[in-house]
Formats: sequence, C-alpha cells, structure tokens
Amino acid sequence: MKDQHFAGYTLSCRRFRFKLSEVMKLLKLTYWAKDRDAKTTRKSLRYAKPYGVFAPDGHMVGFLRVTSDRSTMYYLADVVVADEERGKGLGLALVNYALSDRKVCRGKGMLLTHTANGLYEKVGFYNKADRLMVRDPLPDEMYKPADAE
Repeated sequence: MKDQHFAGYTLSCRRFRFKLSEVMKLLKLTYWAKDRDAKTTRKSLRYAKPYGVFAPDGHMVGFLRVTSDRSTMYYLADVVVADEERGKGLGLALVNYALSDRKVCRGKGMLLTHTANGLYEKVGFYNKADRLMVRDPLPDEMYKPADAE
C-alpha cells in the first residue's frame, strides 16, 4: 500500500518507518497500554500490521495496528495520536488510511473503546455491546475472494 499525505503529514504502513521507541512513547499516552513493556509491544507489532502518521520531520505522531485473517475479520487496536497533534483530523485520517488497506481490512471489523465512539462511527463502526464496536463487511467483500484484487 502506498503512503498517503494529509495536511503536511505522511500516512504510512511501511514497516521500516516504525521505531519501537516511538511506538512506546505514543502507547504511554493511553489508558490501555501505558504499562505495556517493550517486549510485548515488539511481539504485537510482529503479528499485526502497523499504520502511522509521520510529521514533516519524519517522527511518528500517530499509530494504530490491525490484526487480521485477511478474509473474514480484522481487529483495530492501539489507535493513538500524540497530545500536541490532536484536533487536526489525524486520528480519523489514520483510521481511514488503515481501513482502505483492503488486503488487511476485509470482512467484519472489531475494536474496543469507551472514549472515541464518535470517531469510529464516522467510518461505519457501531456499538454492539459495552465497549465493543463492529463494522460490517462492505458489500463487495461478501463473496469476493481476498486475492481477487
């Protein structure tokens, strides 16, 4: 998937751009991963596809990762934007960028949140139960083979 640009920032999923220290710095800002250790974070990155927002100077200011079976379901996790970069639309741009990766985000989407429901509703997720939000498969994904694109 190609990099995209948004308001002077770069959206990318190229693994070489992701530095563990930058991911850890962003995760420390969250209530769910502030105590996650580097070994666990490294392992989570190995088994998921990372997406990031990179400032003009190249440092990462937004992050999320997607775990997927690449055909019937995917899970959006660890969505975070640096405090000083919030309010610029970067979170929504990052989520849209990840969701546009049809090799990874196909089938039913899931995530857990209790603070950003409005953001996810803008891209088709809806509340299912407690903190669980889901996004139904897009019509063209229903019976189309994953490798047909």
